[in-house]
Amino acid sequence: MKPLAIKYARRAFEAVRDEHGVPHITADSWIAALYALGYMHAFDRPTQLLFARVVAGGQSAELIADRPELVETDLFFRRIGLYRNLDREVHALDDETFRQVTAYCEGVNDGLRQAGRSLPMWATGFQPQPWNQHAVLLLGNLLNYNGLVVSQQENERLLLELVQSGVRRDLLAELFEPIFDNADFDLLERIKISNRLSDEALELISDLPRLVGSNAWAVSPKRSATGHALLASDPHLEVNRLPAIWYEAVLHFGDDYVLGATLPGCPIFAVGRTSRLAWGVTYLKADTCDFFIEDCRRADREADESPSGPRRWQYRRESQWVDFAVRTEEVKRKNGPSQIVHVYENPQGTVEIDLGDHEDGLYLNTAWTGYSEGVGRSVATWLELVGCQNTRCAMDVVARCPQPTLMWVFADTEGHIGRQANGWMPRRPEHVSGALPIPAWDPANHWQGWLRVDELPNEYDPPAGFVSSANENPDPTGQGRIVTQRLSNYRKRRIEARLAELPHATVVDMQALQYDVVSTQAQDLLQVFLPCLEESELKRRLSAWDCSYAPSSLEATLFTHLYRAVLVEIFGQDTTHGGGLGWRRMVYLVSRMGFSMMVVASIDRLLKKESSRWWLGRDKHDLIRRAAERIADIPDQSWGVFNAFKFTNRFIESQFVGRALGFHTSELPMRGCHATPFQGHLLRSAKRETTFAPSYHFVTDLGTHEARTNLPGGPSESWLSRWYKIDIPLWLEGRYKLLRVARPLPAKDG
Repeated sequence: MKPLAIKYARRAFEAVRDEHGVPHITADSWIAALYALGYMHAFDRPTQLLFARVVAGGQSAELIADRPELVETDLFFRRIGLYRNLDREVHALDDETFRQVTAYCEGVNDGLRQAGRSLPMWATGFQPQPWNQHAVLLLGNLLNYNGLVVSQQENERLLLELVQSGVRRDLLAELFEPIFDNADFDLLERIKISNRLSDEALELISDLPRLVGSNAWAVSPKRSATGHALLASDPHLEVNRLPAIWYEAVLHFGDDYVLGATLPGCPIFAVGRTSRLAWGVTYLKADTCDFFIEDCRRADREADESPSGPRRWQYRRESQWVDFAVRTEEVKRKNGPSQIVHVYENPQGTVEIDLGDHEDGLYLNTAWTGYSEGVGRSVATWLELVGCQNTRCAMDVVARCPQPTLMWVFADTEGHIGRQANGWMPRRPEHVSGALPIPAWDPANHWQGWLRVDELPNEYDPPAGFVSSANENPDPTGQGRIVTQRLSNYRKRRIEARLAELPHATVVDMQALQYDVVSTQAQDLLQVFLPCLEESELKRRLSAWDCSYAPSSLEATLFTHLYRAVLVEIFGQDTTHGGGLGWRRMVYLVSRMGFSMMVVASIDRLLKKESSRWWLGRDKHDLIRRAAERIADIPDQSWGVFNAFKFTNRFIESQFVGRALGFHTSELPMRGCHATPFQGHLLRSAKRETTFAPSYHFVTDLGTHEARTNLPGGPSESWLSRWYKIDIPLWLEGRYKLLRVARPLPAKDG
C-alpha cells in the first residue's frame, strides 16, 4: 500500500489505498478520522456530493444546467423544502455531535482544495461552495425523503388515480383489501390531483442518495461453522449509474476501527463493523407520510392585488375557515426567466400545488414526519453507533433514531444477534388506513403523535439462531400501523429457507445467498398456472424449471412473458367495458417506470384465489390458457439478454460521448428479479433505464477483523482513474474482495 500525497490537511492522518483503491485511514482520534473521511470523500467524489446538495436544495437549473427536467426537479424539491429548518436542526445538535460533524466538514473543504474542479464542473460552469453542517443535514434529509416517502406517495397517488379512472369500486376494494374498507369513493373522486412528475424527473431523482430495498441477516454462533456470529447486508438501490452511491473506507483510530460503506457528504457508515459490532440495514417501508384532503377556497376573490403576488387562500376546519401560510419560492435558471411558485401550508402539511388561480375545491395536502423538530438528531445515531459495545447497546441507540425508518440487523463479538426497527411513525386514528387521503377538516382524522419505541418491531437472540429482513411487512399486529401498503415477502422467505438449511453456515454460504436468484414468487404462481395449461412444450419447460433467474435461463424469460400476459388478460380489461385497469395501464404497471410492487403484491395474492370479481364472469383457467396462447410464438431469449443493462455516468448524458470516452459500459446481463435475494430489477422508460439491485455486498465473521465486499463501481468518480469501476467485474461475477484492518489491534484485557 502506497501512502497518498495529502496536500492541505489541517489534522494529521495517513491514507493509503489497497489493491482495489479503497482508502485505509489511520488517525490518532475519532475526530481526526472523521476529518480524514471528509477529506477523502471530497478527494474522490467531489462532483457527487456537491451536485447532490444542489439538487436537494432546488438549485440545479441555476447552478448546473438549464434543462426542463432539472427545472421540474427544482420545483419539486423547493416545494418539499428539504433545505428548510436546517438552522433549527443544526442549533439543536448536541455539542459532541456538532464537533464531529464540524471536523468532517473541515475535511471535505480541505479535500475540495486538493481535488479542484472536476470535468463536469468545468463543463457546466459550476462553482463549488464550502461544505458545512447544513449540507450534511440536507443530504440526511434527502436520504430520509427520497426513498420511501417518494415511493409511498406515488403508490397512494396511484390508488387515487385508479378511483378516478373508472375502475369498478368493488374490484378495487377486493384487489387492495383492506385499504378501501369504508372508503368514501364519492369524496375521493372529487379531489383535484396535480400532474405526476415526468419520467425524466423521476429518473433524475432516482440518481440521488436513497434507500429503496435491501437484504440483511445475521447468524448466531450456534449456527456458524466458525463458532462466531456472521452478518451479511446488501442495500438495494439504483446501481447502473457511475460513480456508485456508496464509498468504501477503513478508518483506524486509536485502538479501534470502523470499515464499510459510507455516503459521500455525510459522516456515516450505512453498513459496516467495528472491532466489536457489525450492522446492516433495510428500508422498513413504514408509512411516514399521508395525504390529507383540504377543502380550499379563495379568500381574496374581489381583492385588487398584484397578479404576481400570492393569492390568499383558506382551508376549512369543521365550520371555520383559516388562512393558509404562504411561502414564495423562486427557481432560478441559467438561461431563462425565474419561475415563481407559491407554497400553501398549514399545521397538517404542504398543499401539493400552487393554488394560484385554481378553482375552489378539494386538494391534497402532504404530511411528513420529517418536517418535525428534532429530525437532525438522526446523524447523531449513526455516529454513536460506532462506539456501541454490543448488539443490545446498538438496538437501544438506533431505536431512538427519528429518520429514516429502517430495520437494523446486528451481530457482535459476544455472539449476540438482533434486529431493531426505528423511526418516527405517526399514530393514526383507528379508522384511518394511512393509504388513502382523508379529510383534514375533521380534527378526529389528524395524527395523534408518534408510536412509542417499545411498539417498534425488534428481535434479540431468537431460538432459530438467525434474524433477517428483506422489506417484508414487520408489523406483528397486522393492523397496518407501520406499513400501510401490501408488501411481498418473497425475498424474506427464500433467505430464511436457506438459512434454516444451513446448520453450520460459512462466509461462503452467506456470499452465495446474496447472489441467490431463486424466485419464491415463481414457485407460488407456477402452482396456479401449470394446472390451467394444456399439455405443451411451454408446460413441460416450466414444469422442469428450477425457478432460477440466472442470466443463462431461457425459462425465466418465458415465465416473465407468461406472467405479464396473464396480468393483461385478467386485469387489463378496459374500464369502459369491464371496469378493469385497462391493458395499457396494466403493461405500464408491471414492466416500465410505473412498476408498482404494491400492485404486483396485491395481484399475486388475488391470482391464488379460485373465485374473484376480477374474473368478470370468465373462467380463470381459460384466461390463463388464453394468455399462454398469446406468447406461443415469442422467440426464446436468455434472461441475461432480456434483463440486460448498461452502466452510465451520472454526469454525462450523451450515450455516444459516454461510450467513446469510457464513461459508459456496453450492455451487461443482470441476474435475478424483484422477487429473488439478488434483486436484479430492471425498469425501462423511453429514454433511460433504471435498476434496483444490490448496491453493496458486505459479509463479515465477527471472529475476524475483516469483511468480504464488492460494489458496482469503485472509489473514484473520475473516468480517468483506475479506481473508476474496478469492482464491477467482482460484482457481476459474484466474487468478493477482502476488506481488512491494515494494522493489528492492540491486545484487549481478558
